[in-house]
Amino acid sequence: MAWSSAVSTTSTVAGGLGKTIGDAVAAFGKVNVFLPLIMSKSAVQGSKSVEFVDVTVSGAVDVSTPSEGADSSAQAMATTARTATIAEHVMQVDITDLADMGYGAGKLSDTAGAVIGNSISAKLDDDVANLFAAGSLTSDACGAGTPLTIAHIFDCLRLLNANSAVAPLNLALGVKQTYGAKGIRALVQNAAAPTTTALWGHNPKLNEEVVLNGFITRFAGFDVYSSPQITEISGDDEEGCAFSKGAFGVAVGARGLIRIETERNASARLTEYVGTGFWGETMIKDLFAVSLTSDVS
Repeated sequence: MAWSSAVSTTSTVAGGLGKTIGDAVAAFGKVNVFLPLIMSKSAVQGSKSVEFVDVTVSGAVDVSTPSEGADSSAQAMATTARTATIAEHVMQVDITDLADMGYGAGKLSDTAGAVIGNSISAKLDDDVANLFAAGSLTSDACGAGTPLTIAHIFDCLRLLNANSAVAPLNLALGVKQTYGAKGIRALVQNAAAPTTTALWGHNPKLNEEVVLNGFITRFAGFDVYSSPQITEISGDDEEGCAFSKGAFGVAVGARGLIRIETERNASARLTEYVGTGFWGETMIKDLFAVSLTSDVS
């Protein structure tokens, strides 16, 4: 759902704009989900890009046990630079004086600022979610047209551990992958009692969390998150992702991530409210992420 390209006048706000926009903020307003879960770095003044370091995977095999007094062997650290180029992400709302004077639920400017801020926040999540697509990652633990199972989630854990992905590990799912009939909540609630051959089964503690909170926050070693920016693609699939913090990166503008400012247009008797987000996103290490595309029909 999107706003039309126009000025906010008495014709567009008639009939109680306070309730209309208040409902929109409640429905679409959200706290950013992905930015705290991935790498972020601010650009220096005079630059509009940031480089992240992709270090070659290492593990226990690279640690030696030399004899007492013997020299150890140096390990060559191989790296690749991943560049994120910062772009502007803009939302503008023009409000006429008559519309502002006729607004009966506080200050219309405050409402406009909240809506702009939440929309830009959602755009950042959307850009990061676009990196989750199965075609851009080497590993996909489930697959288009395949319903999600508990085994797929544990397979994500196996693949990340095999590549020495650094904890904490995150599981980001679409709304239907979380709450739908084929989502993780249904898998937990509908699980049968465990048997001697099927050890995974009904878990009272997980079900209690679902009942109390409405969602699952931790499962199979993952912190679990849900975002409406992971949307359905063709074929009734959603493209979730299991990842470590070092899998993706966001470059932030030298003067900050977001700016909201106003400009008076006296001849038109309106005020322009302009919100701008300054960021660029990139994949840093493919092996630290596993696509979890699943059927949600």
